[in-house]
Amino acid sequence: MKATTTIGIVLTSVLGVGSIAAQQSGSCGTGKLVGLDTRIQTTAGMSTGHYEEKVKKNGKKTIDGYTYSGEQTQEIYVLTVKMGDMIYTAENVKNLFFGYNPTNMVVNDPVEICVEKNKLVLTRPDGKKYRTRIVRSERAPQVLSQAVRDAL
Repeated sequence: MKATTTIGIVLTSVLGVGSIAAQQSGSCGTGKLVGLDTRIQTTAGMSTGHYEEKVKKNGKKTIDGYTYSGEQTQEIYVLTVKMGDMIYTAENVKNLFFGYNPTNMVVNDPVEICVEKNKLVLTRPDGKKYRTRIVRSERAPQVLSQAVRDAL
């Protein structure tokens, strides 16, 4: 075998393993569901209107028309979980036909959690996975205050 072929095979295998490890990276463990809320969000959409002034045969003027407003209302689930010294807040838009309603999860109960980039994956009470989008992550306040005390 040529040296360039050997180098190509080695690089392909090393880079392939690295990309698989990057896809599987994330922290998993048991956490605690510390908050569960719902939020209603109304998004203003396009508004359309059409009006006509018509003159009838008897000479009388009438105004006829319609207005359409494209407002959209969404229900958003907001979940807050604590894992180790981190607190994650995640949101998920309610899907009317498919999806999971997390309101049957119990606040302050332990839950299996995985953090994958900007996604929070929780194990539901029925054992299935529930994926949400992380909108905030922060250190627990007691961890920060301990670090300040140690620095003094």
